Amino acid sequence: MPLKMRPVRRVVTGNDQLGRSGVIFDSDAPNVNIGTVAASAGMTDVWVYHQTPAPVTGVRDDGNLPFAFDPPAQGGHLRIVQSAGKPADYRADLDTTAVPLHEARLRPNGHTWDRGGQNAYSSPVHQSETIDYGVMMSGKRTLILDDGLREMLPGDTVVQLANWHGWTNPNEESSMAFIMMGGVPRAHPPKDKS
Repeated sequence: MPLKMRPVRRVVTGNDQLGRSGVIFDSDAPNVNIGTVAASAGMTDVWVYHQTPAPVTGVRDDGNLPFAFDPPAQGGHLRIVQSAGKPADYRADLDTTAVPLHEARLRPNGHTWDRGGQNAYSSPVHQSETIDYGVMMSGKRTLILDDGLREMLPGDTVVQLANWHGWTNPNEESSMAFIMMGGVPRAHPPKDKS
């Protein structure tokens, strides 16, 4: 199950004081988090912005901030998620990291609801107050929704509008890019379909 994260090269460009374009950073993205959501997945935050319109000047490294699963409530982030493939002999019933489905609970961060259903190769079924754009870059992932499963292949794109969802990997490694942006909070907790 160990995930070997591939470094994500990050080229950040901008303008100098004379208005000439150039490179600010050109290196592997430094904000790498392995096992934060599922034991077989890692996340690399490429860039984070705390408000919109986002500041586009300066030389600060907004890709090397403290990690948070959710994007800033008034901003967003670009994140690359890499996941290991599930081995043929994997048994969910023996997985000590597994969390069964349960009634919806608000996570301590106050922005994401969780219904469990997590194991070493699947994220929990969750809902956040965000708009998420997800683009499959390599491999294969399965999107888990209340109305069924959707297989995502390279080039496929999903737009998630604060809905219940989870992710699982079938049998191969995958890499997916996510742009997640804060949305307008709901007045009431989401409906629980568990």
